[in-house]
Amino acid sequence: MVVRNSLQSGIITAIILTISIATAPLLQSVYAAGIDRVGADKLYSGPRASMAVSDTNIYLTWWDNKTGNNEVYTAASNDGGKTFGNPINLSNAKGASADSQIAAEGNNVFVSWWDNKTGDWQVFSRASSDNGKTFDDAVMLKNIGSSPVKTLKAPPPSTISVDTIVTASSNKNEYLLWWDNTTGNWEVSWAKSTDGGKTFGETVNISNSSDARSIGARMAAQGNNLYISWIDINPGEKQVMFRSSNDNGETFGNPIVVYSSGNAG
Repeated sequence: MVVRNSLQSGIITAIILTISIATAPLLQSVYAAGIDRVGADKLYSGPRASMAVSDTNIYLTWWDNKTGNNEVYTAASNDGGKTFGNPINLSNAKGASADSQIAAEGNNVFVSWWDNKTGDWQVFSRASSDNGKTFDDAVMLKNIGSSPVKTLKAPPPSTISVDTIVTASSNKNEYLLWWDNTTGNWEVSWAKSTDGGKTFGETVNISNSSDARSIGARMAAQGNNLYISWIDINPGEKQVMFRSSNDNGETFGNPIVVYSSGNAG
């Protein structure tokens, strides 16, 4: 998890797949991890490997600074996990890269991560249409707003995580979900690719909650249906929110308040 100062002044970033598991022992047999650090004031809370499965193909992604720079890697097995190919450096950037996540559908593999090679932390995605053998060029997702995401710093005693989710559905659709404070307020953002991750449409503000901090989003997809949940935090109140689409994200219904608490806790 990338750690940033606080909700008011920064961002903690983690990329979490809709379906993922921690696979540290398996990861160690595929790749020797280095120290999880980007610099004196830039720390991660610990290593993580994320996994996606399609038929007998197994895909892993992780980040590591064994080269001297923090990079995002992936490795694929096409025989049910008996053997893995050589790791591929997906980020290959001068900036720090971290918090990768992976999804797969058919022959398509999608990997997303946070990267600061532009000078500010941005979400990137790369896609493969040949079971992870080769990947298209990285695509940078469009933020809503222009406020910079704050510089990484060592974790303070109290922090809140911000996740980015990637999932895949049929017809080469890739969905990405994240939240940040580039609008000046914490909002949940969503974007869709219909060409296997080569390009993405306009970013949609899913939460659109100027009077609340929107965080903790999750996403699931099935057929033409897309489901998104998140938490809205107001002074003295915490709400569990839900929003859905039945046309592959072309349109979304109004947000639904699933639960409301009188104490943000």
